Amino acid sequence: MQRTAKGLMQAAVLGVGMIASGIAAPPSPPQPSHPAVLQMRPYQQRWIDDGARMKIAVKSARIGFSFATALEAVLDCIAHPKETWTVLSASKPQSVEFIQTCHTLLELMQGAVQLYQDESFYDELGEYEAIQQRVTLPNGSRIIALAANARTARGYPGNAILDEFGHHGESYAIWAAITRQTSLGHKIRVLSTPNGEQGKFYDLCKELGLVDGVAPEHNFQKYKGWSVHWIDAEMAIADGCPINMEEMQQMIQDDDVVNQEFRCIFLKSTGAWLPLELIQSAEDDGATLDLPGGYRPRGKLFAGIDVGRVGDQTTFWLKEQIGDVLWTRMVIALHGVTFPKQCEMLTPYVKMTSRTALDSTGMGIALWDLLNVSCPGKVMGVNFAGSSRLRDEKRKKNRATTATEDGAVSMKVDLAIKLKRSMEGAKERIPYHMDIRTELQAIKRVPTSTGVTFDAPRVPIETAVAGGAKQKGYQHADRFWACALATYSAGSNTVSVGMARSSNPTVGQQLRGY
Repeated sequence: MQRTAKGLMQAAVLGVGMIASGIAAPPSPPQPSHPAVLQMRPYQQRWIDDGARMKIAVKSARIGFSFATALEAVLDCIAHPKETWTVLSASKPQSVEFIQTCHTLLELMQGAVQLYQDESFYDELGEYEAIQQRVTLPNGSRIIALAANARTARGYPGNAILDEFGHHGESYAIWAAITRQTSLGHKIRVLSTPNGEQGKFYDLCKELGLVDGVAPEHNFQKYKGWSVHWIDAEMAIADGCPINMEEMQQMIQDDDVVNQEFRCIFLKSTGAWLPLELIQSAEDDGATLDLPGGYRPRGKLFAGIDVGRVGDQTTFWLKEQIGDVLWTRMVIALHGVTFPKQCEMLTPYVKMTSRTALDSTGMGIALWDLLNVSCPGKVMGVNFAGSSRLRDEKRKKNRATTATEDGAVSMKVDLAIKLKRSMEGAKERIPYHMDIRTELQAIKRVPTSTGVTFDAPRVPIETAVAGGAKQKGYQHADRFWACALATYSAGSNTVSVGMARSSNPTVGQQLRGY
């Protein structure tokens, strides 16, 4: 006998409840012999039950809203034969995660369903090929997931979900394509954490009165054609979400990050050294977080290593130079790993490079010593806390006329400016990943008594210990410095023990125009 969509909520087993919270579940225990109700939190259930054709949600991070949206699509597909939902995610990994969530729910509710991964998808003109993920139900309904861009948006079928729309590149072009489909009567779901005062998501939220950092009077009501949902972390906590805001505040130690990620406040991006638009322009599907299978480099390889041991992680960033463009090929994060083990894990990759620049400041000298033995002639030490001989000479020569900063500030300035100029010159290709975006945006230009430096608060990321389960972590923009060091190594010719020489002009000259 066919079950109703409402009755299907009885079919989910207990283990899925962890997914709904937005946190990783532990290894599954033996399944009970009878199904248990999937308990959704009130704000999730309210979103699922809202049958409006056009819905929008401004929501806190880590509260399970994408899960609730996946469940809504699943229930609708089960209840209505030949229904189609297409989700446009900010990246391929997010689209894969979304479709896997749908697949898990469908298997629990209906048994066997067909999962198709990494299929070719063509736009409506048959001209543009992309990779899609898809699940198909026995009744002919289907859910399709794609990484968002203007071409895939133009060719998508059926109802639309714009997941984390605030983080989509080409958001205006995507929106133009989406509105054409919704004019035909299809449903649309727009949801995202705020991402600065930019993009179509911000424009929509401003029009609907959702950018003031407080719940609007028309919350959970229809307003200007949209059903509005605004859920910050405090509201989610009141509904049972296990976020510890005191811990978040203490660990992140930056009100801007906390306000945007958890309090739904759209922040001005003027303080970020790398604007979001610049980061988005460097993102490319051809860049990868892991080395592709059977990878054989066509150009020279360069790497950067930002060193950490306990509080911060060690981050290894590998780039391949093809022509005058640096393509990211791999990003490795090692959290809570001893230096001998880090050396053992990184040595094979460092040996592949023409040059690897490593932060040899403080504890970093220990890893530099180990890698210098295992990879002789490959490792360039960059001492953030010291000064190169050339800097010393410049300081003596220009002391009376030039405000030349101390070596630590100068080296950080060198790295930050080289990376920004490389991006501005379209010389960088990086993979899309939310943690990478967060850390690249976290770096800010900070005035000091002698000039400027660049630093960042600790920002929340997902981390794993040497292949273990994901857990919450907080990093000091380690990926920014690893990325900058890789770019620095590609443009450097001089290697000295524990120190990278610099032939750059004074900091004041470098910062002209910024």
